[in-house]
Amino acid sequence: MFGAMAQTELKRQIGLFDAVMLISGDMIGTGIFISTGAIAAQVPSPGGVLLVWIFGGLLALTGALSCAELSASLPYAGGDYNYIREAYGKLMGFLSGWSSILVTFSGAIAFLAVIFNEYMSFFFPVLGSKDVLFSAALPLISINVTVGTLFCIFVVLAISALHCIGVRQGTVTQNILTVIKIGSLVGIILLGIFIGKGDTAHFSPLFEWDKIAKSSVFASAFIPAIFAYSGWNAVIYIAGEVKDPERNLPKALLMGNLIVIVLYLAINVVYIYGVPVEGMKGTARISEVATTALFGYPTSAWITALITVSILGALNVVTMLGPRIYYAMARDGVFFKRLTYIHPKFGTPSSAIILQAIWTCLLILTNTWGTLFTYVSVVITLFSALTVGSVIVLRYKRPELPRPYKLWGYPVVPILFVAAHLWIVWGSVTENPKDSLIGLGIVCLGIPAYLIWRTRLDSR
Repeated sequence: MFGAMAQTELKRQIGLFDAVMLISGDMIGTGIFISTGAIAAQVPSPGGVLLVWIFGGLLALTGALSCAELSASLPYAGGDYNYIREAYGKLMGFLSGWSSILVTFSGAIAFLAVIFNEYMSFFFPVLGSKDVLFSAALPLISINVTVGTLFCIFVVLAISALHCIGVRQGTVTQNILTVIKIGSLVGIILLGIFIGKGDTAHFSPLFEWDKIAKSSVFASAFIPAIFAYSGWNAVIYIAGEVKDPERNLPKALLMGNLIVIVLYLAINVVYIYGVPVEGMKGTARISEVATTALFGYPTSAWITALITVSILGALNVVTMLGPRIYYAMARDGVFFKRLTYIHPKFGTPSSAIILQAIWTCLLILTNTWGTLFTYVSVVITLFSALTVGSVIVLRYKRPELPRPYKLWGYPVVPILFVAAHLWIVWGSVTENPKDSLIGLGIVCLGIPAYLIWRTRLDSR
């Protein structure tokens, strides 16, 4: 069934190191610098905070190992769109891709561009100006253009152009940015431990069970951690361009996730060493607060510079990944045929990259990306559960499928992942039922779109 999709247009030129850096660089965005304060507000005890990070990391790892089997079996562009399509049918695959186009990837790029602008404004205050250069009132939405808006659009177009002119240019840029990020985090950890003015008393008492007893609250506390660990499956979207995918995809997924899990746990121990959990609750700039406490002088410039590089790296990866989904959908005949176009000189899906850039810029202009992201976050979590559940479904549905890598711990590992994500969905729906229903409605708008594409395909 998938044999017809085996591609020759996208060249396999991404090596193991590149793939590991893509995963690590996508995962290390803004989350590790801001999420701990939100987690501490939900589960205000040192052990509770660390448990959330540990379980969040294990959750990412179970997902990564599951996707290792899927990606080695179906090493094509498009990632989870392919797995959901094969496991649950064309409509579910389309809805997964639809949410990626509409919100997941475009919304993530818009979010990262806006946050990048905010951190850049620390060094270039003009970017933070609230002066409106142009405004327009449209039905349901209004447009207010500032210097920051223009800068966000410029960044999106510049990075998109980089990925249009070559895969190697994008991956080399990513390797450099990720090495800087990892080196900086290791530096903070080592300096915090050896010369930081912290206090081990901040870890006592380690657990206050009454503060983390409510199941739905503990589940909702995972949302910031899942945000911080997002990107654990980054390489599956470009599986069609990875060298020796049967070996390198599983290795990259394992290595990239282990690197980030170790870094995240270590940096959170340093945070708690510097600031008691009670002092973290609701703190947005936790990394800056903790390092200032540890080193005894303001660290705003250094931490802001590190976060800025981290955001740029994550922005670079997400811009690269999304178009591979639209390319795969177009090859299946359920999206614009033009998106199957591969640039003859650069070997990139340039039409898909351009479409993503245009839609992202519209989300930034109309300032609708944040609202859409909020609504669809629960559905994204649900699609993650369906993706990993594909391992089990395809073992029964496609027993003949080649499996160069077979998941260790099957079926316990994918079941744990799916159960945990369904639990998180339950917690989120319980705490925010209205947003969850709106998100479901937005995704279901893809059903008539799918029927239109299928009708066009069948009429050929």
